[in-house]
Amino acid sequence: MIISYDDERRLIRTILKAYGMCAADADTVGKVVTHSDFTGVYSHGLSRLILYIRQLENGSMVAQPEIKTVRDSGAIVKYDCGNGSGIVAVNKAYDDVLKKAREFGIGIGVAEHSGNIGCGAYYGCRAAEDDVICIVCCNTLPSMAPFGGADALIGTNPIIVGVPTDKACPMILDMSTSGVAMGKIQAALREGRSIPEGWANDIDGNPTTDPAKAHAVLPIAGHKGYGLAVMVDVLSAVLSGAAFGTDTGTVEPLTKEDTGFCVIIIDPAKFMPIDEFKKRADSYVHMIKESRKAPGVKELYLPGEIEYKNFEKYSAEGLAVTDAVAAELCMYAAKVGLISEGSGLEALLGISQ
Repeated sequence: MIISYDDERRLIRTILKAYGMCAADADTVGKVVTHSDFTGVYSHGLSRLILYIRQLENGSMVAQPEIKTVRDSGAIVKYDCGNGSGIVAVNKAYDDVLKKAREFGIGIGVAEHSGNIGCGAYYGCRAAEDDVICIVCCNTLPSMAPFGGADALIGTNPIIVGVPTDKACPMILDMSTSGVAMGKIQAALREGRSIPEGWANDIDGNPTTDPAKAHAVLPIAGHKGYGLAVMVDVLSAVLSGAAFGTDTGTVEPLTKEDTGFCVIIIDPAKFMPIDEFKKRADSYVHMIKESRKAPGVKELYLPGEIEYKNFEKYSAEGLAVTDAVAAELCMYAAKVGLISEGSGLEALLGISQ
């Protein structure tokens, strides 16, 4: 079934409210999840929403937490997120840290007792719209082995950087420090597909293409990606007081994630007029785009450019929801009485507000 951007946001908001979230928080999660799907990053779209619903259902995600500011001094701020939605928490942190960056030129926020922050590129896009540079990172549930190790001790630990431009596509880096996000392996398992060799090892440290046997994903670029993941743990968890390694939650059984994140915002206007910075950023983009291409390459892309074009395409054409995802969403909607058992996605969209 093809749905529009607004359809997906309404659908998410309706389901999450039924599972106990307030309207504002449900809408915030809806923005981030829908952004993920409509940029083509399906691993953090509706398929990831199903995990959030399961967490709300069993209480491992608090539906309406109290996000406490536990330290606020100059350019820094620290939060206790109360084990609620990481998406809601990081958006609040972004708002607060942005104000500090406007005042001090830089702002830094860290948080503990958080959860999955969703599609990282969304925060990079916020930064581009606000004419600031933003760096976000978070530790995640352990799913990656140390370089040369067999035990899953480190998360896929994403790094996000957003940079504003003038007329060019904004530069948005959103990458996990593993070769692949665990969400993509989970999606392959759900859809009955094998995974490429080099994505994951089994419990004994041997390569596997079976998503059901994937015990630990592998870092990008070997020891280099492993090193980046370690430093994300330091910034997001060691610095914030959040849990790390096997002290964080689990997916099976589903428990509180108890992870952390770090948000850093830099205001370029403190270094030079913002228009000058954005024109310089455009010049950098043009330098890359207009450079010579290797044989067989049609176009050179900047970080986030493909996703930016996907968003334009899917916003105009709509997005196809797989039957498997639609069936799970409808099952959870029926559990709380939104629709009758056996009803399809059309019925759920019909009552979504």
